[in-house]
Amino acid sequence: MTLHVIAVYHNTDSRFLPYQPGHTLTQVISHWRHLPDTATPQHTADWIYTLFNVDLDTLEANRAAPHGEADFLIACTYRLLRLRSLSTGDVVAVTARGDTTWMACEFVGWKPIDTPTLLTGAPLTAAGVEQQLRRDRRA
Repeated sequence: MTLHVIAVYHNTDSRFLPYQPGHTLTQVISHWRHLPDTATPQHTADWIYTLFNVDLDTLEANRAAPHGEADFLIACTYRLLRLRSLSTGDVVAVTARGDTTWMACEFVGWKPIDTPTLLTGAPLTAAGVEQQLRRDRRA
């Protein structure tokens, strides 16, 4: 098993259209997970795409499966943070063994891209979650 750090970036310049170099990307969440040594960045991106788009009922039904509980909890976190679906034009960065692979979500599948230059946002932190909770309480 290898530790993978998966960072999800929403494209703030173009939603539902392919990523283009120069688009602004905002990191909205990160997730650390030990995955099999054979897991490719594309496989990892497909997996995270599914988690952030599938109905929670489907994930809940598989909570007893290996990694089922962790899948359910990160998908719940994504939704509780009120994040939109992961869509065409968004980008995922997968880091394993010190190497980062950047991939843009396409209409079908993933396209490897160079490291984007316009990045904002931050990884998931306790402070970020607390900030969202305070905003929700005021609303």
